[in-house]
Amino acid sequence: MSLYQWLDRRLDLSSVRLALLDRAVPERLTWWHTLGSATLAVFVIQVVTGIVLATFYSPSPDHAYDSIRYIESQVASGGLLRGMHHWAASAMVVLLIGHLLRVFAFGAYKYPREANWLIGVGLFILVMAFSFTGYLLPWDQKAYWATMVGTSIAGTTPVIGGELVALLRGGGDLGAATLSRFYAFHVLWLPFGLGLLILLHLVLVIRQGIAARPGAMEAGAPPRTDDPAYPAHYDQAYKRSKQGDVRFYPDIVGKDAIASAVIVVIIFGLALAFGAPLEAPADPTDSSYVPMPEWYFLPLYQLLKLVPGRFESAIAVGVPGALLFAMIALPFFDRRSTRNLLRRPVALASLVVILGGSGLLLGAALRERQPIVSPEVGRPLSSMERAGRALYSSQKCNDCHAIAGQGEDKGPELTEIGLRHSVAWLHSFLEDARRFRGDTTEMPSFGPPTLSHQQIEELTQYLASLRGKPGSGIEPEYHDTFP
Repeated sequence: MSLYQWLDRRLDLSSVRLALLDRAVPERLTWWHTLGSATLAVFVIQVVTGIVLATFYSPSPDHAYDSIRYIESQVASGGLLRGMHHWAASAMVVLLIGHLLRVFAFGAYKYPREANWLIGVGLFILVMAFSFTGYLLPWDQKAYWATMVGTSIAGTTPVIGGELVALLRGGGDLGAATLSRFYAFHVLWLPFGLGLLILLHLVLVIRQGIAARPGAMEAGAPPRTDDPAYPAHYDQAYKRSKQGDVRFYPDIVGKDAIASAVIVVIIFGLALAFGAPLEAPADPTDSSYVPMPEWYFLPLYQLLKLVPGRFESAIAVGVPGALLFAMIALPFFDRRSTRNLLRRPVALASLVVILGGSGLLLGAALRERQPIVSPEVGRPLSSMERAGRALYSSQKCNDCHAIAGQGEDKGPELTEIGLRHSVAWLHSFLEDARRFRGDTTEMPSFGPPTLSHQQIEELTQYLASLRGKPGSGIEPEYHDTFP
């Protein structure tokens, strides 16, 4: 007895196969109908790559960036996995929008699929939330400042703006609580919600069947879907559309598999060729940085730049809110039985305006986009070096020293200090400068209790990283003299 037969007698797999696979489907289905299955395939990629990446990721401001660098440089195929996760995120947005547009164009949100359309809208919201929460996790410049702007925009929401910012940030400021909260949403809450809605969506698709082409449902239909005679007409018309020999398996399954495979190959190629971007580590003190969101948020970003400041709040909240309301209300207000988009002038005009306007705004934003400065121009600072840079600022070292022209000239220039002195010398000199220079130096001693040994080492590591112009490639030549 085969394993399948053994399981079949106990689980009745034959009935499951008959209900799920061996069933008739409407004729003349297009390749546009494969967008849903392709989106599901990309979701599987996101789950698999996300689990692997989460295994090596550390959700804390001190270690998040370093863990991303570790994944890309030390984990086997880590850069490829991160690249696939990055490009699959964009692919999921594209495919889901395409799937919603196909449903809208075919009028498949009408009776009896109103509930499934609302589930699709919910899926769209969760996918965009995935994109927003995943934004912060690399903890680079773009992640930090784009999230700062995004949460500030959320704060302009009337009545609940303050509470919404506190919910997203975990407090008033963007920091450790924000990163921890975004990580929890990204890997726990949102996957659970998205998985549940996908399951409900698939159950309804199996129960109601794949939507037939518009023409098959329009012939002889009552004027409106809320007409008492429409359900009987729909049942008969849908039954007639399945009178051919097209089966869900292998006809539709084979077409879905081809489309999904093509999408997976494209994502793999993009990840292999371009990887995933990573800018310099997040620097909350760098207020000169101009954040640019991912491409799917760029139309709204560009629109906000075109309106006067007093209208920014209304646009930031009102435009997405109006579109969301229109999507939710659509199946309840549009109850005409006409499904062909070309015979629905208001729907066609609205689609042209939204897509055309979004395309123009996206193009304008991309033209203004600044080139990404790779952290490999020079070298990104480690968490210890960033802590030392913060100490350099808090101890007001720039009151006496200059780095790249920034600071005073009372003491030696420090732009190339890492080329002239070793880490050991710098550490000892910071602890007690007078051991080296006697009473002739005005350099204060930073040894305990002024700074702890750990803080002195952090400041030392930062000074040792100062090796002139980034990317110069000059080798250090130490001139250390110990007392």
